[in-house]
Amino acid sequence: MAQTNKNPTLALSTKVEEDFVGPLTALRGALEILRDYPDLNERKRNGFVSNALRSCHRLEQAVNDLADAVYAAGEEDEDAVDVLQPEVESHSEFFVVHDDAEIMELEFAGMVFKNSKTVNDVFDTIEAHVARSGKRWYFVINMEGCSIWPEAWVAFAHRGKKLKIKSSRGIVRFQSIGAETSVPGSADEDHVATREAAFARIEEMKMTGTG
Repeated sequence: MAQTNKNPTLALSTKVEEDFVGPLTALRGALEILRDYPDLNERKRNGFVSNALRSCHRLEQAVNDLADAVYAAGEEDEDAVDVLQPEVESHSEFFVVHDDAEIMELEFAGMVFKNSKTVNDVFDTIEAHVARSGKRWYFVINMEGCSIWPEAWVAFAHRGKKLKIKSSRGIVRFQSIGAETSVPGSADEDHVATREAAFARIEEMKMTGTG
């Protein structure tokens, strides 16, 4: 009788290979061929481009699935309440709404996100207000002195992307030039040095229809 594999480490290793290593290898192979053979005819070149895009889609789906799993784990982890950091708890009022300007100002300054639970608690509160308002907002986010630990990166990037896609008309983060805070996904957002510059950038978005 065949035995069922109950080794969770082996199961995880297999899933990582299927979801990440496989498409990443295919993507790198396609890009290396496109780099090394610039004289490929159009049909072959388009074929490798299509392969690369399919691999990108698989990787994106794998990242989303991983983020969803992390989110679910945070919801189910009863011990996570014990490690909710006081830095986050002390910021019970971490956003200010400017109704006339349709701007929601998020005060993440000095906050420490140490795990997915802290991230989800904050973003759940923000999304609940957005849902009650029934509209999309421009977001100005103060990242001065904010710290996101590696254990919280996936959840922070996932919830930030979700906020941008479903709830925002534009997002601008501000933080002093030269600050060392690492913010997952910040390359997708406008990032300026001061609050004044952030509000000015929002006005530009409104005038140009970008965001």
